[in-house]
Amino acid sequence: MALYLPRDAVSVPVTRQVLDRCMETLGVTSDTRADIALALSEACANVIQHAARGAEYEVRVGVRNCQCVIEVVSAGSRGGGHGGEHLAGLAVVNGPVPATAEHGRGLKIIDAVADNVQLRPNERRGATVHFEKTLVWLPDAPGRHLLAGDRGRLNPSA
Repeated sequence: MALYLPRDAVSVPVTRQVLDRCMETLGVTSDTRADIALALSEACANVIQHAARGAEYEVRVGVRNCQCVIEVVSAGSRGGGHGGEHLAGLAVVNGPVPATAEHGRGLKIIDAVADNVQLRPNERRGATVHFEKTLVWLPDAPGRHLLAGDRGRLNPSA
């Protein structure tokens, strides 16, 4: 699934709800869906705050091998900073973030609730936030059967 969105705060809950309904339909547990929603919200909010004005951003979602793979792709940068540095338009905070800080916790939150978090520059002169989440299924979940492994076997840890 790919969504192309305006750099507008209204896009965050819309994107989160679209993905949550897809995961719910597949039969992903509510705790897993909550982690995905939190990580997605943080990645989108970071793009909205730091990407170039007027630029749209893209959310790419794929599900394979019992993993939800999400990329939030921004274009350009507004520059500036909040005590960290910027990687092609996304705030990157080096070191610990004070508990009272108003900025800089987004990527740390994503890292806490998701797997394989990566932040890298992209061809749009922006940045891509990539993260994955292992899917945990409800009993008799349709997604468990639809997304079985290459030989019809399920991921034994899911």
